[in-house]
Amino acid sequence: MPAGGDAGGDGNDANLDDANDICSGQCKNTSVALMFQTNRTLDSAYYGTTFDATTLRIEAYRKANPGCPTTGMANPDYKLILGEVNPATPDSNMSTANIVDLKGDLLGGPLGLAATGKQITLVAAVDGSFIAVDVMLTFSSGTAMGHIYATHCATLDM
Repeated sequence: MPAGGDAGGDGNDANLDDANDICSGQCKNTSVALMFQTNRTLDSAYYGTTFDATTLRIEAYRKANPGCPTTGMANPDYKLILGEVNPATPDSNMSTANIVDLKGDLLGGPLGLAATGKQITLVAAVDGSFIAVDVMLTFSSGTAMGHIYATHCATLDM
């Protein structure tokens, strides 16, 4: 994962050590608007690394318990799962996006849907600490768009 962004555009900022210099203020908030049968907003997120350690699994939630997800925790109402996200090329064809309606009022029937169109844009990242992305996702019955700030959780590592 990239160490960070190049705020000045001159290549000298790529190795910033302080994550606050890379992502601060609104960048550190998750807010993804879900517009389906009803409208909801996801407000927390975490990520884990995948088997090959070159891609990430990013999960965003609404009404999730605080802290890293663990077995035995209550399920959040809604979950957005971005799979196989490569921080170097987050919008690649390998990335997947799925919405899961665990409350049962968002999608009007099905438990989950796969995105039919996706745009995932890297905002900032610090390896082993956080990733921030902007998303615009299209599903057969709605859209999800906004900003995700996800911190690393070993419980999501695969």
